[in-house]
Amino acid sequence: MAFSDDPRPSGSDDQPEALFEEFGPVSASAAVPESFPQLSGPHPAEARVAELERELKEVRDWATRIAADFENYKKRVERERQDQIRFSNERLLKEFLPVVDNLQRALEAAARNGEAPSIAAGVELVIAETLKVLRRAGVEPIVALNLPFDPAVHEALQQVETDAVDPGYVVYEVQPGYTLHGRVLRPALVSVAVPPEVTSPGMDRSDIE
Repeated sequence: MAFSDDPRPSGSDDQPEALFEEFGPVSASAAVPESFPQLSGPHPAEARVAELERELKEVRDWATRIAADFENYKKRVERERQDQIRFSNERLLKEFLPVVDNLQRALEAAARNGEAPSIAAGVELVIAETLKVLRRAGVEPIVALNLPFDPAVHEALQQVETDAVDPGYVVYEVQPGYTLHGRVLRPALVSVAVPPEVTSPGMDRSDIE
């Protein structure tokens, strides 16, 4: 009796053909799909990732705003501290200004009365040294004469009818003004020019002079 190495039973060579004849060919729909079917919406994991990314962006934006606000706060505090240092002696300097006014009046009186030149020179020297001290503290005089009236730094005491300067210009300085680090310490008291008033028809300004 002869044995074969093929484990298939005899007649197995015809089995595929028999199966094909019995069940017919395999349809295309029964084949293994090339790709998985598409879901109708995003995968839950993808939606969660998108939500976390959105929350992370909101946290980063919030942290950026907080950092900017804190930086502005530090700058504001530092600016206020510097202003407090710069203007800490404002009251004392303001009370010292009348002393300068009196010295200037004394100098004008000395020059007007023809007093000894040495006295006038001494008063003038005291005024110059006083103004130097004030400048080192940040005090500067306000220039007013022959300039347009500026309500921010000038205070008008009266109006003067004149053609010597343009209307609205300062024609006389009654009391000098000063600033402290650019801020008004005392406004300048001034007289402001206005055009002379024509009192009768046909009269021009040349008739007034």
